[in-house]
Parts: sequence; structure tokens; C-alpha cells
Amino acid sequence: YDSNEYQNIGSNISGTSYDVAHVKWGGSWRMPTLDEIDELYNKCSWQWTEVNGVKGQKVTGPNGNSIFLPAAGTRRGTEVYDRGSYGDYWSGTLNENNSNNAYNLNFNSGNHDWNNNNRNNGHTVRPVTE
Repeated sequence: YDSNEYQNIGSNISGTSYDVAHVKWGGSWRMPTLDEIDELYNKCSWQWTEVNGVKGQKVTGPNGNSIFLPAAGTRRGTEVYDRGSYGDYWSGTLNENNSNNAYNLNFNSGNHDWNNNNRNNGHTVRPVTE
């Protein structure tokens, strides 16, 4: 890992040609922003549950709508760790104080939080659309 390998691609790649959700799914699909992750964190209720044999968090908004975020684990190199007990989801927002990192949402069965991780980590992407 060499931090000199990182390129400046802007402070928010959500909806750009660097956004994997936008590139793969097209249309208005994109990675969430830090503000959207913060909204999930602060304004929604979280419940650890299982859907079709997959463990994860059911996140319910103030309007009653919900999404399910699978505990897909995280990838380092070719290895996947903590599948079924941990979830880690990228935003498209760079940490401007440390350009090696981008913000992410993470959770397990008892906690959820957002912070920032090194951009070379393999986290899940949960696309959003307008």
C-alpha cells in the first residue's frame, strides 16, 4: 500500500464517472453522499434482523419506509471477513482532511456508526436513486 498511488478525483464522486453504482447501473443510480449516510444514522431506527437467511440491519425512516442492509462483511485483498456479522458501506464522499480515506457506514448486531476508512478497503456499495 502506497498512499502516493491515490489520485485526486474530487471530494464527492457520487453520480460521476468514478461512481461504481452510477457506471454499472446508469440512470440516476449513484453512491450515497455523507449527508445521506448521516441521515440514515441520525433519523432512522435500526433493527438487527434476518431476511431470507441473510443477517443485517433493517433501517426504517420517519415516514415508515425501510431498506435492508445485509451484513456482507468487508474485503481485504481476496479475503472476505465478518460476513453475516458486520456491514460496511461506502459513501461517495472523500475525507477532505485525509484524502486516502472516504466516509462509510458500518454496523454489527448491536451498533451502527459512520466514519472513514482507507479507500483501498473493499466495502459494499448500496446504490441510491432520486
